[in-house]
Amino acid sequence: MPVAIDTSVLISAERLGDFDALLPEDEEGPYYIPALAASEFLVGTHPPVRQDLRRRALQLYQHRFRALVSSFGESDAAQLAILISELKAKGQQMKFFDAAIAATVLARGDKLLVLDGDFDRLKDRIQLLRPRL
Repeated sequence: MPVAIDTSVLISAERLGDFDALLPEDEEGPYYIPALAASEFLVGTHPPVRQDLRRRALQLYQHRFRALVSSFGESDAAQLAILISELKAKGQQMKFFDAAIAATVLARGDKLLVLDGDFDRLKDRIQLLRPRL
């Protein structure tokens, strides 16, 4: 089953200097980066971040991440609208990028590799994987 990679994992890979070390040994993938996770990562490569850190993150993106980016399609957009509506009905909300990443995973029926707890509220709907550290 395909595995989407959350921005939290991309940021950790950049800090560690090693992307493959974070991929779970027992998951074959294929792995992909939702387009909006790529966008969220790239937001961090713009000022006011230090120039050396921006350059390092951009190089990692261009040489390793870019090839894994998967487009945000119509079914992902439709699922995003549903997810936002469902959360709103419960009096909840998610940050935009997190909601878009979750919607992509839900629309495709994939797993999500994540480091933080931003998606825990959806653990009954999305199979969450944690990187090996």
